[in-house]
Amino acid sequence: MNPGHRDILTELEKDAFKEIINIAFGKAAASLADIIGLYVILSVPKIEILQPGEIQQFIEREINETKGLNIIEQYYIGKIRGAAFLVLSYENSKLLLSLLDGAEQQESLNFSSIAMLEQETVTEIGNIIIGACVSKTAELLKDFVTYTPPRFIGGKFSGYDLPQKLFDKETYAIVLKTLFQFENKDISGHLFLINSVESLDWLKKAIHDYMKHYGYE
Repeated sequence: MNPGHRDILTELEKDAFKEIINIAFGKAAASLADIIGLYVILSVPKIEILQPGEIQQFIEREINETKGLNIIEQYYIGKIRGAAFLVLSYENSKLLLSLLDGAEQQESLNFSSIAMLEQETVTEIGNIIIGACVSKTAELLKDFVTYTPPRFIGGKFSGYDLPQKLFDKETYAIVLKTLFQFENKDISGHLFLINSVESLDWLKKAIHDYMKHYGYE
């Protein structure tokens, strides 16, 4: 399928997909609590159909952060495939580091060591959150995904290009955006899942299989 318009998912399909994501994220939150000892609250996802050239502007607009960002990029490959971006502000990254590694430990480190520790911490947490959210979604859709190693980007999305091998500039991508927050902690960030149009035929079928199983059709 090579859709030439934005209505590649009907409103019913979007609603069903959003419900699947909500259930998956609930399972992911429980899994994350076991792994990192912190409960992560994930908001109801926002679903957009965008051309690859529009994604950078969409992400920058949704984040609305001008003081700098730490960004973790990771690709997932299965019947559903695409790219994930976990985004934290510099301030939230530092708060996360203090929460997980403790202020006392940081006092014994120099600036470059703290910067490296912050990058490693954000990368690892990004890897865990992305993995939990994508895997639980894939599980509900009867899929199994593998991942590339997470990559720390940092800075801003300005000038960033999505790989053409995954996102042909002439097609569309299904973009999921959610906010995440650590419960009872003033630390939050954004998660974007950008699904390649190559997944669309299979994704629509998987959504309809889910709808039939639960009596939506």
